[in-house]
Amino acid sequence: MPRVEVVIRKFLPAIMFFHGLLALVSVSIAQNPQDNAATYYSRDKNFLIPFKSPGVASKISKIMLHVSEDFGKTYALAGTAIPSQDQFLFRSPKDGWYWFAVQSQEVDGKMSPPNINLAPPSLKICVDSTPPQVTLRGILKDGVANVDWDIRDENLDLATMRLEFRGADGKEWVPLSAQQLAQGQHNWNPSGSSSIEVHLTIRDKAGNFGESKIAIQPNGMRSGSIALDGTGAKGNVSMVKSRRFQLNYKIDDVGPSDVSRIEVYVTRDGGRTWRKYDQDAPKNPPCTIEVPEEGRYGFTLIARSGVDLGEQPPRSGDIPHFWVEVDETRPVVRLIGVDVGRGIDLGNLSITWTASDRYLGPNPIQISYAKTAEGPWTPAVSNLPNTGRYVWRLPNDGLPYQFFLRVEATDLAGNVGTAETTAPVKVDLSTPKARVISAEVTAIGGAGNASAAPSTPVNNFTPPPPPSSPLPSNNNPPPFSPPPPPPPSSPSPEKSPANPASFPGSGNGSVSPFPSNPNKND
Repeated sequence: MPRVEVVIRKFLPAIMFFHGLLALVSVSIAQNPQDNAATYYSRDKNFLIPFKSPGVASKISKIMLHVSEDFGKTYALAGTAIPSQDQFLFRSPKDGWYWFAVQSQEVDGKMSPPNINLAPPSLKICVDSTPPQVTLRGILKDGVANVDWDIRDENLDLATMRLEFRGADGKEWVPLSAQQLAQGQHNWNPSGSSSIEVHLTIRDKAGNFGESKIAIQPNGMRSGSIALDGTGAKGNVSMVKSRRFQLNYKIDDVGPSDVSRIEVYVTRDGGRTWRKYDQDAPKNPPCTIEVPEEGRYGFTLIARSGVDLGEQPPRSGDIPHFWVEVDETRPVVRLIGVDVGRGIDLGNLSITWTASDRYLGPNPIQISYAKTAEGPWTPAVSNLPNTGRYVWRLPNDGLPYQFFLRVEATDLAGNVGTAETTAPVKVDLSTPKARVISAEVTAIGGAGNASAAPSTPVNNFTPPPPPSSPLPSNNNPPPFSPPPPPPPSSPSPEKSPANPASFPGSGNGSVSPFPSNPNKND
């Protein structure tokens, strides 16, 4: 059976092949139940798919390339070639996955394979022209730097992620041993309290490059940047939460005439139109800027020498040197429920919430508690992702049995949205248990006595003496003298055992003596 060998090379002007021959894939024209297709990623939308005809190519009159955009469910004809052409040119209309299969037609008209929709793919190519979008935030407090990041891309190559920093002198980037994660954070001691720059870079599997760089001041305030939409290399946006802010800058290549002024140009539409800011920036930074409303602003600074030499002002289509996103809107937070664990969940507190904002970072949530609704609030857990649910394992001590709970969400600009419980959460991990340790009864006092006899334990109860017992030696009556039992209403010829009324504690409420021999006849 004839075989066609297929290779893929990048298509560039003048048919220059990027990285040379990328791979050689042997494709069987006969049906093959195994999917042995090679997989590639390309940031170019146009590329060549060359093929090599076998020695029996004289039997083949035409070779057809078919493409599927639904992962092999259906195929459409993408190109036709004769064996001597050795390649197909494919132009992808958009980013996405493209599966390719080849079909040959022999000189006698026979198609191989007969049904292209049943053929396994020969090649799978992911066209990805979008660079990774990188969000980076950082804080420098008490000599410790902390950064967190969020990288968004469908085809990330995490092995290429690099995190580095440098001091205020701006000389050398120092690599950091951070975990290569799409969402993560890293702490370190930068050995100094001056400001630092932090830089994160990464590529996706198609080779697209993404990065973010921020400057962190040693003031305990969190600063952040987000990646711009689009593919511009200068794609970082500094987030601020006020319409009045400061731009920091430095001036290079200053000549003997020094610097006469620094012009500030601003754009609101991505560089299509520019206007000069009303005030020039001072020779020594910072420059205070005030804008009329929220939104994204692009800035370019042009320095003029003492003889009025400087760069050209920005023109329509020029990319700004720096972007600032003014965001004064707090995140919207709603506390949905707080459930105290019972049974096997005893000691757990399940908290559910919603938080929304255009510029939430990767770990924007903090949960706090307070004894009163007015605070003060004590952080319980911080730097949580916005998953909408967290199970807090309550500490064994130090927590009041009832408290108010707050969920906070902080966006990249530093705006904080909160939601609190309206009633205190009551948590008591102790389960009271009652048990009997003793029982006591109180004796019933006789008539005319001022006080009752002391109570006697049940198991030490002693019946009073029978009436035939002698009186005490003194002439005083005993403290308790039971009356004689009432005579029967009618005589009975036969004697019967004692009636229940003669048992102690029964009858009319008085205590009768227990008969010494209830079966004895009179």
